[in-house]
Amino acid sequence: MTASTRLGRGFVGVFGVGLACAGTGSLGCVSDPAPAESVSDEAGESGISASDATMGSADSGSVTASASGASSATASATGTDSSGGGSAEGPKWDVGGDSATGDTGFDTEYDGPGSCRQSEAYGAAGGYPTFDDPGYADFLGKQVLFMTSYAYQGNEYELRAIDVSGDPPPPNLNYAAPIWSHPTWTSQTFGGGIFGLTLDSYGNIYLASSRVYGNSSTPGTIYKVDKDTAAVSVFATLPNTGPAFGNINYDCNSETIRVVSHEDCRIYQLDMNGDVVSTFSHGLGDVTIGDANDPGEPDGLFCPLGQRMWAVQSHYGRIYYSVWWEDSGRPNADEGNEIWSVAFDENGIPDPDTDQLEATMPPLLGTHSNPVSDLSFAATGWMLVSERTMYADTSTSAHQSLTYELQQVNGTWNNVGSTYLVGGPEIPNNAAGGVDHDFAAGGYVWMTGDALDFYSPDVVYGLQGTPYGGGGVEISTLIDHDNEVTQQDKTAQGDCEIPIPGDVEPPPPPPEG
Repeated sequence: MTASTRLGRGFVGVFGVGLACAGTGSLGCVSDPAPAESVSDEAGESGISASDATMGSADSGSVTASASGASSATASATGTDSSGGGSAEGPKWDVGGDSATGDTGFDTEYDGPGSCRQSEAYGAAGGYPTFDDPGYADFLGKQVLFMTSYAYQGNEYELRAIDVSGDPPPPNLNYAAPIWSHPTWTSQTFGGGIFGLTLDSYGNIYLASSRVYGNSSTPGTIYKVDKDTAAVSVFATLPNTGPAFGNINYDCNSETIRVVSHEDCRIYQLDMNGDVVSTFSHGLGDVTIGDANDPGEPDGLFCPLGQRMWAVQSHYGRIYYSVWWEDSGRPNADEGNEIWSVAFDENGIPDPDTDQLEATMPPLLGTHSNPVSDLSFAATGWMLVSERTMYADTSTSAHQSLTYELQQVNGTWNNVGSTYLVGGPEIPNNAAGGVDHDFAAGGYVWMTGDALDFYSPDVVYGLQGTPYGGGGVEISTLIDHDNEVTQQDKTAQGDCEIPIPGDVEPPPPPPEG
């Protein structure tokens, strides 16, 4: 542990307001780690399976053959270059700048260190991996999505690459998208559960250990997936002996990674060697340079609700993060789940004097909300947030969470409602906590969800892609995350991220008007 320097926080400005709930319906729930759906409460949803029957065994990678991809986001290129790019005529699926200098070859308004490409100018980052495994060859030059999940049934895949390129398939039916996993991307490798993921500008993937599904044997570990070999290594080990982490985010401007700890309620900022640069505590209102060294930490206990954070995302010079005040098992009559932000300097270190409330999440049916576990800034400049149904610190369920869209007007983020409806009308409110978007005109917002199709005719748990503007399953692409559509995978879904093409406009600054 290094010595730490603390910075205090002054007055906190409050700009967010709570709004009426846009969701409908209320369903029963189960709070065990791998809950089955109740026949009486939830339209016959029962049992759970995370079988990778069509993905091959855990000791061999696999690609599921299929027709064209799932969204109108990007037409597939016919050739690839050494950096994973498409054909000369198509979008450039390039990676970041020189790894030694951070030079991207593009001019941005940021003069400091960093790896930002032009399409990452405001902080959102994610280059394209160029895995050399032959099974990944058909994914190069295409729009891919990476998704985490939990292997309730044993040593199965917990990270997948999913091809979402090409013309949209018929809506509201399972689309057997091409899916690939490296042989090592299993629960055994990751010590149990992983939830949050992020990509740096070069295409390396970072994954945070999680207790959202239950136990983890490596609660203090941040993993790295190499952009070329797909091999998994330990990127960092932080002072966390039980509760593990919330979400994780790479900021190309400071070229650092931020991860939310559920042990000491801090956002850890890490350099690319995995060393701690700074920490930020929302509850204490302080910043440390280097490790926090809080008295009594780590103690193996979850830090208090109201101080605990989950989602984290860099955008336009601010770190946006969620605060977990309540959930389905612990409703709070006085406080709702929130979105906050704090400004950071050229080195990515937060300024606690700039911490401000941005929005309070509306309760479902006027009772309570569930914590926001992921957020993303769309090509429109609006904010997309996804909730995760929780009953306790390590007890998760489904059917009580929504995906919301927030628009900034005159400096205030306004919740315009659950414009993206995850799941069908029979079993609504099925957001599972992951949300991202592609970058093409007429593109899609992608969300993880439970019971996206429920025996009509398939059983689909995984991804829902809904066209920009919003809607439900009737206009959406549905992808089962393991291509096994006869059994349920309730609560197994995690986070999702889509790499950013190198030649698109970055998500703009928050609109002021």
